Amino acid sequence: MRKPREFYKGCFCHIFNRGVNKEIIFREKGDFILYLYKFKEALKKFPVIIHCYNLIPNHFHHLSQQTSERPLSSFYQGFHTGFSLSLNKKYGRVGHVFQGRLQAKMVEDTNYLLDLSFYINLNNILEELQYRGLAKISKTEIDRLLKKAANYPWSSYGVYLGLREDNITNDKFILSIISDDLKKARKEYQKLAKEMLISKRFLKIRDLTFDEGQT
Repeated sequence: MRKPREFYKGCFCHIFNRGVNKEIIFREKGDFILYLYKFKEALKKFPVIIHCYNLIPNHFHHLSQQTSERPLSSFYQGFHTGFSLSLNKKYGRVGHVFQGRLQAKMVEDTNYLLDLSFYINLNNILEELQYRGLAKISKTEIDRLLKKAANYPWSSYGVYLGLREDNITNDKFILSIISDDLKKARKEYQKLAKEMLISKRFLKIRDLTFDEGQT
């Protein structure tokens, strides 16, 4: 019997999962839109803070914070059940959309929160870095990938840079770790994101998710 998760009011959690049997979750633009719509609807009913997120075709990552006595697991159970039912109806399929139990790792270290936010916000380009070989990527190429991440509509990175709002992300707490001056924090966050890619610090976080070596 699995030990119940000890979610508590105020806790930060790295939430992630992938498609069942490693299948694609988001096959087209409409699937991403559906997920974000269900996300927003669930947040209207449940007091949860989403600090950042990223949706990749076959998996997702969130940094979430529980703000009441109602556990995060209840929020995700309702949210993902509704999304799965709608997605299955759309494609005429039955069964699970996500792989087994939702993955949730408690985060206690504030410094780790900052690095984790980079890992999540940049996750869609980390795979490209991984497959192309980190040693072969120039700083110019890293700049190109960071621009790609900023324009990626299915993550919160653009919100952190002040490029858009999405009615999901609360970026203020993570940015306040850098500076109380929001404008300064956004600029510094962009610089630190580049430094994280160059230093390859994201590899330490990557190895704590899914199977070793998978982003």
